[in-house]
Amino acid sequence: MRVVLARVSWVLFAVLAACGGTSPPEVIGAQQDAVLVNPQTLKCSTLQVERGSIGAGQGVAGLATQTLSGTQDRWAEYVEFSPNTSATCSYTLPAGVTAETVAAAELGINYRGPLKSEMRWVFEAWDYAAGAWVVVGDNTFALSWKWTATSLALPSPVGRFLSGGPVKLRYRTDSSADASLLDLWVVRVQLASGDAGTPVDAGTPVDAGTPADAGTSTDAGTPVPWEGVSSFTYQLTNYANDTLDQIAGSKFDLAITELSRDGNSDYWRADEIAAVKATGKQMLAYFEIGAIEEYRPEWSQVPADLKLGPVDGWPDEQYVKYWDERWWPIVQGRIDRALAAGFNGCYLDMVVTYEEIPANAAGTNRDDLAKKMVALIARISQYAKARNPDFKVMPQNSPELIDYTGYLAAIDGLGMEDLYWSDDVACSQAWCAENRANAARVRAAGKLVLTTDYAVQAAHVADAYTRSRAAGFVPYVSVRALDRMTVNAGWDPQ
Repeated sequence: MRVVLARVSWVLFAVLAACGGTSPPEVIGAQQDAVLVNPQTLKCSTLQVERGSIGAGQGVAGLATQTLSGTQDRWAEYVEFSPNTSATCSYTLPAGVTAETVAAAELGINYRGPLKSEMRWVFEAWDYAAGAWVVVGDNTFALSWKWTATSLALPSPVGRFLSGGPVKLRYRTDSSADASLLDLWVVRVQLASGDAGTPVDAGTPVDAGTPADAGTSTDAGTPVPWEGVSSFTYQLTNYANDTLDQIAGSKFDLAITELSRDGNSDYWRADEIAAVKATGKQMLAYFEIGAIEEYRPEWSQVPADLKLGPVDGWPDEQYVKYWDERWWPIVQGRIDRALAAGFNGCYLDMVVTYEEIPANAAGTNRDDLAKKMVALIARISQYAKARNPDFKVMPQNSPELIDYTGYLAAIDGLGMEDLYWSDDVACSQAWCAENRANAARVRAAGKLVLTTDYAVQAAHVADAYTRSRAAGFVPYVSVRALDRMTVNAGWDPQ
C-alpha cells in the first residue's frame, strides 16, 4: 500500500557533483553471477606472470580480499597488470575437498580498468580433462576506471577444473592499450555435502510458505532474528563534521545511514563503519532499488529507456525499470559497497515503485510488477548472503508483499514509514490501517519491524512510540528530512 515517501532532497550535493569530474560511462551489460550459499574461499597461492608484467612490489596479498571501491588507489592492496600481460594464479583445494565434493564454483573479482569496448581483459580456467584454457568471462561487467566487483560462475561440470591439481586461473589481454587492476581474484567453492543445492535463478526463489494472517497482533514476545535491537536512529544527510562520531557516541542499538557521507561518491570507509560497530551498534546501508536520483554517481550509467519518469514530488528522481537486467549492475554495485564497508545489512528504499508506476509499465499488470519487485529483493538477498550469510536485508514499506511467494524467505526485517504520524498529521486513511495490519503479520512471522514516524509535537511523538511498541515494533520519530540524529527524551536511550 502506498505511503508518503520520506527521502532527502540532495540538490546541493547534486550541484557539487555536477561541478567536478567527467561523466561516468554507460553501463555495459553484466555477465550472469553465480549465487553460492556459504562457500569456501580459495586464495591465490602462486602468481606467475607469463607475459608482460605486474606492479613493483605487488603480489598475491593484493588479490586475497576486496578492500577498494570507487576510484581508491592504495598500491599495496591490489595488483596492476600492464598492457599485453598474461598471468596465472593457482588455488589449492583445502584438505578433504576434492573435485567430487564440489557442487559449484565461481570466481570473485574486483576490477578497475578500461571498458571492454576499449580493451578486453579475459578470465580463463584450466580444463584438466580437455587440456585447454576455457573462457569464464571478461570485463564486460565493469565501469570505466572504477572498482567494479562481480562473480563469474565456472562452467559445469566444475570437476574438470579441479580434478588434476590446483585450480588454475589465467588473466590476460592481447591488447597494448592500457593497464588494469585487480583488488580481488579468488575462487569460491560450494561443497556438495550439506550445501543448499545447485544455485538457482534468484528470480524464482523457493517460498518459505505464506504465513497465517496474524491480523493486528500485538504480541511483543515473538523472537526476532536481530538480538538486542530495541532502538534505532535513521539519518541520511548532514552528518556532524562529515563523520559518524555522533552516531557512534549515541546509545541506539542500530543505525541506518547512507552508503556515503555526501549522497554521491564519498563512500563511508570500512574503518569508519567498524568504529561505529565497535560501540555495539549494527549498521544498515540505505539505498534505493526502484528509482535513481540525478545526483547519484550511477545516474549517467542508467540508459534513458530504463527511466520511467519523475517520482511524484521529487523532480530530480526517476522511477526505473527495476526488473530490467541492465538495472542489476547498479544494485549489485551498491550491495558490494555495503559489504566491502562492513555494514551489517542493507535498507532498501523505493520498493513502492511497483505500485506507483503505470500498471502496464512492464507490459503486464500490477500483480506481475509486485512479483518482479519480490524477485529483485530475493536476488539481492541471495547475492549478499552468498558473500556474508549474516548480512541483513530490510526493505522499506509495501508490507503487503508478504502475500507473494519468496518475500518472507528473502527478508530479515521490514522498515515502515508514516505508520502512525505523517508530519504531525495522524495516519488515518484506509491504507494506514492496512499497512499496520500487514506489518503486524511480518512481525508475527518473526521478523524485526522498524517504524519511522514524522512528528515533533510531544503528544504525537509519545503516541507513535507507545503504539509501535505495543505492536511489537521498534519505533523512531524524527523529521522527514532525516538530516539529524533525533533523540526523543523519555523514549530514546539517553
